[in-house]
Amino acid sequence: MKPNRQAMTLVELLIVMAIIGVLVAMLLPAVQVARGAARAASCKNNMRQIGLAILQFCDSHKGQFPDWAHGPTGTSWISTVAGHLENVDEIRLCPDDFLLFERRYMKSTSYVINDYLVDQTAPGVIRNINKLQATSKTIVMFEGADLRRQDPKKGDPHQYEPATDTYIYAALKYDHTHSSQWFSQLNKDNDGLVDIAVKKDIQPDRHFDTANYLYADGHVDVIPAATIDEWIVAGTDFAKPE
Repeated sequence: MKPNRQAMTLVELLIVMAIIGVLVAMLLPAVQVARGAARAASCKNNMRQIGLAILQFCDSHKGQFPDWAHGPTGTSWISTVAGHLENVDEIRLCPDDFLLFERRYMKSTSYVINDYLVDQTAPGVIRNINKLQATSKTIVMFEGADLRRQDPKKGDPHQYEPATDTYIYAALKYDHTHSSQWFSQLNKDNDGLVDIAVKKDIQPDRHFDTANYLYADGHVDVIPAATIDEWIVAGTDFAKPE
């Protein structure tokens, strides 16, 4: 009569470990996708809250949009709407932001305001929400680009390399786009310059080749990077107020 086995053999143990390894390998991509989706949803919720804060600010200031870093007062929209966000710094930060740590330290933002709504010198600027014809079609806030936080290569202002001091690129002054210049005649006359100008300001592929966009009526759209590319090729000035 054979004695009862009290333990697994080495072969059985290796088989079990191999099975566990396969299961973990199958599970990890799903976990990463789920985490990425959660971060994208958090970013979208942040933008919704910023949208509500901006609407409250406009309501309190006769329709005027918040100030920006290069405005007459030099006060970023971060400060001008802070009271409506209860000064919660994390609301201004996207969990997928390349410079999340630096921006948290600098108390800046992952989101950039449309300069068509804040720059008084921009052609076609509309500084007052009450003067918009279609708030549901006017983008107020974009996700700020990673590329513009890098240093130009010597001799070529359109090529970039990793920044030597990333804290410089997390400064409060990076609170806006230059969207009123994206489709300038100079850029349109030179192949590829519109694309470069847009992607120096915004990051259209931050979340699974999509990004979040805040509109003047307070809703947030998820727009694929491919759609942004199509608008660029078609010459559609998608940041221009309507």
